[in-house]
Amino acid sequence: MSDFSGNRTVCIKCRVTQEEYAYIMQKLQCSGCSTMSDYLRKMAITGMIIRYDSALLKDLQQSLQRIGNNVNQIAIRVNQSGILYKEDFVELQERYEEIWRSLKSIQSVLRCQKQLPTS
Repeated sequence: MSDFSGNRTVCIKCRVTQEEYAYIMQKLQCSGCSTMSDYLRKMAITGMIIRYDSALLKDLQQSLQRIGNNVNQIAIRVNQSGILYKEDFVELQERYEEIWRSLKSIQSVLRCQKQLPTS
């Protein structure tokens, strides 16, 4: 893809609200691009839209809540009795593996997102 603007003969128009325009301008300021055209072209060609399954995040959240509850219950029991059981570690390891599976699933979704190479 050439950066020579003389090769760019197609014009794309897009209407936005005042709020969207202000937000786009903020992002333009932070981007380091010199013009709005450069910024919009770069975002349209190399930007990514990430789609995710919210069920994956909900599963992860539930797994984190379960492990947090388990840790609290173990702490209470250890504080009361002074005894730490091997079964507690096994339970925590299972919960940890649930979280790891959820994270790997989310990671695989993100890897599937395609991005065009920059030039």
